[in-house]
Amino acid sequence: MEPGRNILYQSLKAIFLHIDNREKALFSKYDLSVARFYTLMHIYDHPGITYIDLSDLMLCTKSNTTRVVRGLLADGCVSRRANPIDGRSYQLYLTKKGKSLYNKVQPAYLTHIDRLMSSFNQEELAEYTEVSQRIEKTLAPDGSEAGSSK
Repeated sequence: MEPGRNILYQSLKAIFLHIDNREKALFSKYDLSVARFYTLMHIYDHPGITYIDLSDLMLCTKSNTTRVVRGLLADGCVSRRANPIDGRSYQLYLTKKGKSLYNKVQPAYLTHIDRLMSSFNQEELAEYTEVSQRIEKTLAPDGSEAGSSK
């Protein structure tokens, strides 16, 4: 194996773990997991989203999405309605409680991102974004960039 490939791979894993650990710490202040926050975010951004489309954005299986949504339904943060176009599926919406929670966490999340990325200048941000999007596209199973809004 080319040594540079292993070094890059290990670096990407470390970056992911650092980001994940910091997000866990941030979201735990609001009694949320990372998956629950991103579920709220995607439903907020796409009211009426289906489980399948949400799973694609979350980069996980429908059963994992169902498990996370089930908890948010039980907590009163999400509601689901029969899809008027396809009665076999459901559309997901944030409830008033879910919107309130998301609107409370989202500014802290944006501040968190801004703080983490503040040491990079505009040129570096553009360069790193281009490279990371190329890596993301290469690693995506079908070459798509599903979940890149995450």
